[in-house]
Amino acid sequence: MFTGILNHFGYKGLVLGAVLGLLAGTGSALAAENEVRLPVEKSVRLAPPQEASAAEPAKPEKKAEPAPAVAKADAPKAGVAPAVEAKPVPAPKVAAKAKPKAPEAVPADAAAPKPPAEAAPKAKPEPAPKPAPKPKPEPKVDPLALETPAKAPTHEPTVLPAGGQFVGDVELEFLPDRIILRAATNGPVERVTHFGLMDPSGPRKLALDLRGPWRKKGPGVLRFDTGPVKGVVLGEHPDRLRLAVEFREGAVAPDMQPTVEIGPKGCTATIPLAVRLKR
Repeated sequence: MFTGILNHFGYKGLVLGAVLGLLAGTGSALAAENEVRLPVEKSVRLAPPQEASAAEPAKPEKKAEPAPAVAKADAPKAGVAPAVEAKPVPAPKVAAKAKPKAPEAVPADAAAPKPPAEAAPKAKPEPAPKPAPKPKPEPKVDPLALETPAKAPTHEPTVLPAGGQFVGDVELEFLPDRIILRAATNGPVERVTHFGLMDPSGPRKLALDLRGPWRKKGPGVLRFDTGPVKGVVLGEHPDRLRLAVEFREGAVAPDMQPTVEIGPKGCTATIPLAVRLKR
């Protein structure tokens, strides 16, 4: 075989092949002499989200030191590359799983947390008590108003004319709780009005008006020394005849209202008393 190659390429080809083989061996030796090992990236195991949240942070890994240069090998034989000794690469460290901490046990007798105290509502101020109403002062009563006056002496009734409108005798009857006033006329009384009069400086009065052109025949004033009535005064006016009754203090109520009755021969007024007469 070697003879066939030599015959084919000749002597010069053999020399050229030997030179090329020597150069190839020298290049391999130089490449082996200058070889530098690069650091190997370490792989990291990715933990599931549940384990990663509970695991402690992994300790930082130490950087791998660069591999030392390979020593020069013996001169290789012609046409054979020198062998390079490979160093074992250390396996990457896997982060250890962190054990989750067990929750601390709460003692059975531990007091439950108290809820925050609610702010006490502000008490509304109590309304000031209303002042008690002042008692009404008791009305003053004239002691003479409690006495029953003596009966007036009897006399012949006043004779009235047949024509016209005339008022004759006026009489008062005193009962324990009321007074009855009677006025005699020579004809029917169609209308009577009345109103009360309270004079701060004097006694209370009651006015009875016989409506129409009435005229007085007989005495025009009546006086009483005792009893609830001081007197009665008759006054003539163009359209009426007024009977003004004056009372003693406390004899009648401020809101006193008389009851009036009219008839063919006169009129009658019943006046209630605020006191009870003595007999």
